[in-house]
Amino acid sequence: MRGIAGHFEMTIAAIAQLVGAGITVQVNTTVMDGNVADLPGIAALLARDGAHVWEVFFLVQVGRGTAAGPVSPAVHEDVCHFLYDASGYGFIVRTVEAPFFRRVVRARRAGAPPPDSALYRRLSAHLTGLLGPGTGHPSAHTAPTRDGKGIVFVSHDGQVYPAGFLPLGLGSIRARPLREIYRDDPLLRAIREARFTGRCGGCEYADLCGGSRARAYAATADPLGEDPACPYRPDTQ
Repeated sequence: MRGIAGHFEMTIAAIAQLVGAGITVQVNTTVMDGNVADLPGIAALLARDGAHVWEVFFLVQVGRGTAAGPVSPAVHEDVCHFLYDASGYGFIVRTVEAPFFRRVVRARRAGAPPPDSALYRRLSAHLTGLLGPGTGHPSAHTAPTRDGKGIVFVSHDGQVYPAGFLPLGLGSIRARPLREIYRDDPLLRAIREARFTGRCGGCEYADLCGGSRARAYAATADPLGEDPACPYRPDTQ
């Protein structure tokens, strides 16, 4: 993927060296069509090499991401359930642009079963085959932050955006203090108040989840629209 010979082996060696030196190590992975089947293997690498955090990005098709293959809402759901399982192997799991992971975690912690789908069963079986049963209580982060709620992105030139994947400029910190932009911008206020449209607007998880605002914008040009990657339909549950 990087196109550099030996890059993977050097990365694995660097993880081991950093862990050995007592430094907290986070590994980032982007979920896309070409690597869904590899997720159990990546989880096993983290567990075996002692990495502390797995931050899993769910692809938003903007910038270079337009050339990568997205996955379906059903696959997103299966991956979220798999990630909940993976968080039981000694490392923290966080997601980026997949706030619906929090809905899945809440349901699983309440005793809901995982999906009875071929993909989930395959991912789960592969993970168990590599690492055995989970070794501890799942450690999945579910803080209810999202693009524009607890998160903003400041670019190299001082421009402020709701998130790194949401290219809607809100002004510059050269002209206004960041705290004022965050508190007063109408879009950020609407996001924090969960004033969404479509399924996200009528969902009981609007505050906990709220959908990916970046993905909604990429798909519909409406940053307050529904997140097309989430399969949950509040009117049918």
